[in-house]
Amino acid sequence: MRNIVLLKVELSEELKPLSDERLVATFALVASEKNTQDAILTDGKGSEVDLPSGMQFRFERVDLNELLVRSKAGEVVFVVGHTAG
Repeated sequence: MRNIVLLKVELSEELKPLSDERLVATFALVASEKNTQDAILTDGKGSEVDLPSGMQFRFERVDLNELLVRSKAGEVVFVVGHTAG
C-alpha cells in the first residue's frame, strides 16, 4: 500500500537529510518560490546540484534520508509524492 508523502523541510547552512528516518518514496522536490537563493542538493557522495527557487526535480524510489540539502536559514523545500511500497 502506498501512502502520501508531504513534507516541508526548513533549511539551514548545514547539510541536512530530507527525512530523519529511512523513507523510500517517489516524489517531486520543489524549492519554494519565496526562497532568495538557490538550495544545494547532494547525496554526500558526489557533486552538488543547485536547486533554484520554484524548480522541481522528480525522483523514483529514492530514500529521502540519503538526500542532503542546504541553503541559508529560513529557506524551504517541499517533498510531494508517495511511498514506494
